[in-house]
Amino acid sequence: MSEENVEKTRAFIDAYNRRDFDAAVESFHPAIDWVLPAQQASDSCCGPEEIKRFWDRIDETMAELQLRPQEYVDAGDRVATRLRHYGRGRESGVVIDEELYHQVATFRDGTIVRMEYFAAWDEAVAAAKISD
Repeated sequence: MSEENVEKTRAFIDAYNRRDFDAAVESFHPAIDWVLPAQQASDSCCGPEEIKRFWDRIDETMAELQLRPQEYVDAGDRVATRLRHYGRGRESGVVIDEELYHQVATFRDGTIVRMEYFAAWDEAVAAAKISD
């Protein structure tokens, strides 16, 4: 089952990068928790529709934002993804090409019930390996 979770995580990122937000949330639970790091905690939300609105707000300020996976850690019901973010400010033109946040997807019954972001890769890996 965990290999399937890695594939669902890849599919989410691929769909997000295509800006196909409906496809990106296909494996999301209706009550998914979207948890961002403390410095951006005000953008944390619940449910696919709120998450899509969050992505729309990002696209208002960023052009060409892409999540570029660097590696995956398969921890069974959790998948940690080391991410590199690439994009350009819509108005400023400032380019970002760095590891800003890394994600941990938590699965239950084949759906992603929690997506949590961490500023440090080692924190994401540790979170993925914590058992319930």
